[in-house]
Parts: sequence; C-alpha cells; structure tokens
Amino acid sequence: MADAEIKTTWPTDSEDPPEVLRTVHLTADPGPASLPASFSDRTVRITVEIPEPEVQRWHAWAGTKLPAQTAQVLTATRFGGRPDEWFVLERAIPQAEWVSVIDMRVPMALWPPE
Repeated sequence: MADAEIKTTWPTDSEDPPEVLRTVHLTADPGPASLPASFSDRTVRITVEIPEPEVQRWHAWAGTKLPAQTAQVLTATRFGGRPDEWFVLERAIPQAEWVSVIDMRVPMALWPPE
C-alpha cells in the first residue's frame, strides 16, 4: 500500500466550507454499533494513535466551532446517540499514525502487512 492518509472532511451542502470545519471524527469505541446509523454500512475500521493534546472532545469542539443550533441538531441526530464518545482532530491522519486496518465483516487485518 502506498503512503496514505485519512483526509479531513465535513459533510455539507456547501462546495467550500470553512477550513476550520474540515475534521476527522474519531471514537474510542471499537464496536461497529458505535457508528451513527448513516455510517452503519462501513466495513473497515482504522485504529490510529494520535498525540492526546491534538484530539478534542466533540462537545467541547462543537461548542467553540459550530453555531449552537448546528451542534444541537448534530447531537440529537448523529453519533449513534452517544456524542460524548466522539472526538475531533483538525488535521489529516497520515499512515505513520495508523495502528491497524481491520475488515469488520470477517474480521481480518488488512494492514499492516505481515
């Protein structure tokens, strides 16, 4: 596998959202049930190791980065009903910070190569 990264994104109707909103959302829960319903079809889990000071709890981040109404709607409709278990990183995650990539259907390790 060539060098890869998990890119920062933000789901929106806008073509060009503000850069501060481009994030990677993370959870400490390894189970597929932790994913919001809109992501329930995902079959690959990438485990990463990020320096703790760089990761923000979703609620704290949303309180300073999103309009209050947007944060309330997302809290009510996303994150599998458990937004307190989600974190935000405001940068891409290079492959050097990946620990493993697992196919959750099997389950089987896809990366790192043995």
